[in-house]
Amino acid sequence: MKHRLLALTLIAALGATASHADPADTPATTTQPDAPAIAPQDDRPAITVDRETGTLDLAATMVDAKPEWLELIATTPGGREHEAIVTVAAKPSHIHLALVALGLEPGHPLINRREDDQLITDPPTGPAVQVFFVYEKDGQTRETPAHHWVVDQQSGEPLPDAPWLFAGSVFREWKGREYYMADEAGNAVSLVNFGDDLVVRQTPTTESSDFQQLQINEEKALPYGSELILRIRLAPKPAPATQPAEPSDKPVPGEP
Repeated sequence: MKHRLLALTLIAALGATASHADPADTPATTTQPDAPAIAPQDDRPAITVDRETGTLDLAATMVDAKPEWLELIATTPGGREHEAIVTVAAKPSHIHLALVALGLEPGHPLINRREDDQLITDPPTGPAVQVFFVYEKDGQTRETPAHHWVVDQQSGEPLPDAPWLFAGSVFREWKGREYYMADEAGNAVSLVNFGDDLVVRQTPTTESSDFQQLQINEEKALPYGSELILRIRLAPKPAPATQPAEPSDKPVPGEP
């Protein structure tokens, strides 16, 4: 029910096929004495929806400097930028709505709950999506799976492929008001479980158990501060199982 309410409250922000960042949500350009002017936000659409191909293109920017370690593919400005590869202009709640508009129903993030005297962990659930970086290089538009830009800090091994899940974050009530927690924390696309993730890699690892293991692959990633697209695409539907051949009434060669 809350996801339907979210869709109703945000539909004006998304529009028919694309959404620009709400001017009320973007910082004003100001100049102060002894301080540099804040650069105006670029005019790329925050979200572009292509229903025919089942994709969302999110205006993204590489973080300004090498992260301390990685726990996110994407955060919002002011979020965990020291643990992310890119920032995205769109609010996670708007991305949520766009995924619903493409026909997906969210699951849920990782949940820790008590049952009797035991702590039970429910892993994240949700429909599978694919996550890519899209950028220009050598005069060509390239699309690279997001996990290709992530490596193990100790071994240097690339991050193995795994499904990404539309978990859909959670609502929390505070002083009579409900908050969409991915908007509050900025967790748009997570490599580990925070418990409020919008899109999360299918893994049991949490922010408390990752041992600061992951880092950006600087050999493959764009220079810090570069503009690019973060693409979320609906995962292909699995091929239907092959039906067993119907029994034949024809005689097998060699039989009477």
